[in-house]
Amino acid sequence: MIYPIKTLSQLPLVLKGFRKEKGLTQAAMAEKLGITQQSYAYFEANPATATLERLFMVLRMLNVEISLDQTSPATGMGATPSVKVTSKRPSKGKAMVQKISKTPGSVAIGKKKPPAVAKVGRIVAPTRKKESW
Repeated sequence: MIYPIKTLSQLPLVLKGFRKEKGLTQAAMAEKLGITQQSYAYFEANPATATLERLFMVLRMLNVEISLDQTSPATGMGATPSVKVTSKRPSKGKAMVQKISKTPGSVAIGKKKPPAVAKVGRIVAPTRKKESW
């Protein structure tokens, strides 16, 4: 099935839909990628901030490919090119309909960073594990 994506705001819904279609949780995807669930949740909510390499890595795990179609000149000079995301595996007899709406960005709720700790006249910033995916 082909899902045309014309704006970056549509991408989170499509990623979530493909992940759920595979029966995977965010925690399961994060484990496959070798990252935390929180990191994957941030990626899925904000894929436009990720590198293309990371996006392609996730799409490969979901058996999804991207194809680019050039729009015809009849659509106008300022038209946005169309990007189609297709699942490599056909669904099992079910017709899948996905609604894509323009909703405002979601707000991530998480733990606040601990304040810097003062030790002998200097400020020590909290350390945070870097993930290399």
